Amino acid sequence: MEHHHGSGLVEGNPWTLVGMSWIVILTLAIISYLGMRNRGKIPGPLQSILEFAVSGMFNFIEGIIGHDGRKYAPFITTLFFYILFLNLLGIIPGLRSPTSALNMTIALALCSFFYVQFQAIRQNGPVKYVKHFWGDPWWLGFLMFPIHIIGELAKPLSLSIRLFGNIFGEDKIIVILAAMSPYIIKPWLKLLPIQFPMMAFGVFTSFIQALIFTVLTAGYLTVLISHAEEATTLAEQH
Repeated sequence: MEHHHGSGLVEGNPWTLVGMSWIVILTLAIISYLGMRNRGKIPGPLQSILEFAVSGMFNFIEGIIGHDGRKYAPFITTLFFYILFLNLLGIIPGLRSPTSALNMTIALALCSFFYVQFQAIRQNGPVKYVKHFWGDPWWLGFLMFPIHIIGELAKPLSLSIRLFGNIFGEDKIIVILAAMSPYIIKPWLKLLPIQFPMMAFGVFTSFIQALIFTVLTAGYLTVLISHAEEATTLAEQH
């Protein structure tokens, strides 16, 4: 019975992912509501934590993208906290990390990919957007254009597999250790499960993997909007 439940953590019904995702969405919504419903000049503990976390992420993203980074920060910050909570869900006994399934990480990567492409077209315009893929010198464009397109399409694949592989492996190890604990732990040590160190390490890796995903998203966005920022800087100088 325990073995079947453990397998469900990394496989399970696809609809479980939807349910777990909604748990995270509702949790984030409730935390945001409770923290910001009575905003004042002297913030309460929860409001202080939320303001510190959000402003820290905004400044971090602005440091990656540049002076225009703040207008992209709401989406990227939301992505970070959403992925972080999805990752952490698997640490709670009986629940599962939705990011331990490839279809969820692909969906997240596609959201990131299309957001980056949309902002790049919006910022550069269609002509400069295509010109970025054409590259310099212009006479090598026929060779470089398909290479750049393939590289761009590989980005969501890289994002999804990296996140999936790390969270899937982490959850799988926790499940295996939990299944082994009744057989290798002495009776008087059963109150300290052998999967506990891995669960503690999982909190750290959950944060790191969410941060990597969002940093790469910000990096991809920076590359694609660089032409527009350079043009704006030159116009301001003249």
